[in-house]
Amino acid sequence: MGQYLFKSKRIQHQKTTVNLLDLDEKPVFIANRFSAPPTKTKAIATITIVSNLRSQSRTRILAMNYIREDSLSQETVFTLLFCLLFFFRYTRTIVSIFTYLLFKPKPVQINPKYKASDATVVVPTTFKEPAELVQCLKCILACDPRAVYVVTGNNNVGLVRELCSIERFDNVVVLGVEKLNKCKQMLRALKEVETEIVVFADDDVFWPPDYLKYLLAIFEDDNVGAGGTRQRVRRKPTPNFWNFLGISYLERRVWNNVTTNAIDGSISTLSGRTAAYKTEILKSNEFFWYFENDQWRGKPLNTDDDKCLTRYVYSHGWKIAIQFDERSVIETTLEDNPKYLDQCLRWARGQFRGNFIVMSNETYWRSLRYSWGLYVIYIGQFQTPALLVDGTLAYLLANAFRSSAYFSTALAALGCWILFTKLVKLMPHFYRHPADLRFVPLSIAFSYLHGFLNVYAAFTLTKTHWGSQNLAKLEKARAQNDEVQPLLKKAVAEAEAYTEPTPGRPMVGEDYFSAVPI
Repeated sequence: MGQYLFKSKRIQHQKTTVNLLDLDEKPVFIANRFSAPPTKTKAIATITIVSNLRSQSRTRILAMNYIREDSLSQETVFTLLFCLLFFFRYTRTIVSIFTYLLFKPKPVQINPKYKASDATVVVPTTFKEPAELVQCLKCILACDPRAVYVVTGNNNVGLVRELCSIERFDNVVVLGVEKLNKCKQMLRALKEVETEIVVFADDDVFWPPDYLKYLLAIFEDDNVGAGGTRQRVRRKPTPNFWNFLGISYLERRVWNNVTTNAIDGSISTLSGRTAAYKTEILKSNEFFWYFENDQWRGKPLNTDDDKCLTRYVYSHGWKIAIQFDERSVIETTLEDNPKYLDQCLRWARGQFRGNFIVMSNETYWRSLRYSWGLYVIYIGQFQTPALLVDGTLAYLLANAFRSSAYFSTALAALGCWILFTKLVKLMPHFYRHPADLRFVPLSIAFSYLHGFLNVYAAFTLTKTHWGSQNLAKLEKARAQNDEVQPLLKKAVAEAEAYTEPTPGRPMVGEDYFSAVPI
């Protein structure tokens, strides 16, 4: 055959040698009796190059398969996937444990910037439980705020005023609104506030003595615009399962809020049960319009007031702080019957709606300043239902150890870890009330059920009604004519004197973990 001489690189494949054209050099054709035309030789060279490339591709594929089958076994892949999911899910839990143990309360200064006389308390009420309202007001007035405003429906204003007169609540002003709507009730009273601090409180919360002193300590930092404290559900002397579910819900909620806020100042929701705000942030036409027109996909919201307030404070560059002091823990009541499920759905819907509104309309949530909150609050909300996530972890771990002698040990260790994570946030309560350990099995079962309630709530976000309240019914007068005096007498008789949250057995120490039995 003819032969080309090139000044070029050469590709060697098996026994075939192909000369690559060097465009800078003209090929020299050497003729002999075996020579072939140049065009035919070029075609042969091209075909040979294509053949070589295909062969190299097959070689790479075989090599990759070899790596997959030998170097990166299926067990290794499952192990890596398990580790990724495990640390993504539980890093926040591990960090929160150390944060909860190490976080210190805000100290009360000898000469504080704000005193109780610098605060006005606003209490929106449906007047559903008159005795609870009386007890709530007693606790608030014992803390000596400058003024207290109670806002209810117009039809019950007279009853509330008469009840306050009987109890000699001289510092309480009762206002009315046409329709029961918590946002409108809060705005109605906010117009009257003249102090530097306004505190919104629900009508079913019970403050400990000197509560305002500890709450207002958060404002020693001039950049703090709002804040709250720890909370507990009032435990009945003989609690039923529903009462315990309420207790466990709020214990977990407070744990999450406190630890997240301690790390980077973020919080999902500053609870509306009791929260303090600098009046200058809220008493403006901008806020009034913003608060009154809060909506979800064009539909006005009758709930989620605390979500709206939290969003507004953050979006205007203010910090939110939580007072961790044990002496500032408030008590509240929740439904202790199947209506508790309605409350769970309302809270879940509010959580999703509030977070989605923030993610759609605000930018602070993804800033470097609140990076921990981004992971815990906005990304973490999608780790539901828990049964699906925990089931996936178990599946990955089982496949990672399927050929190991430690298969059973690994699954048992995972089960113990999951059990620990579901109970660690309740350990303070169990330490104080060990009798409630009997509710642990049902509590764990409900935690998995709650995940599916979250999924249902996520698909029903347009339901904005107050789950456990019939507001239309509550707008009517609670009593008329001859019914008034019996109602008032009953409310006064049932209003128990407030006592601070007490442990199940005598203890010494200011905090759960540091306290020890006498």
